[in-house]
Amino acid sequence: MALNPAEQSVPDITCREVAEWTSAYLDAHADDATHVRMVLHLAACAGCETYVKQIASVRDMLGLLPRACASPAQRDRLRQAFFTRQAPPPSKT
Repeated sequence: MALNPAEQSVPDITCREVAEWTSAYLDAHADDATHVRMVLHLAACAGCETYVKQIASVRDMLGLLPRACASPAQRDRLRQAFFTRQAPPPSKT
C-alpha cells in the first residue's frame, strides 16, 4: 500500500543547504522536493527564516532600482570580460 504523500517523510536539510538554495527558492526555480524541504526547514529554524527574509528584502529592493541602459557594445565587452576572467591562483597554505 502506498503512503499518502502527506505521510511520506521529507529528508531534513541543513542551514548551509538553505543558504545555498535561497536564491533558487525565492525565484521559484527549486524543484518541488527542494521547495518542500525549504518550507519545512524555515518553519522550524528562526535563523534561516530571518536569513531568507533578508535576502528576499535585498532582492526586492534591488528590483526597484532603475536598470542601466548599456549599449550592445558595452554588454558585449562585459560578457567577454566575465568569460575571460581567470580564477585566482590557489593559495599556498
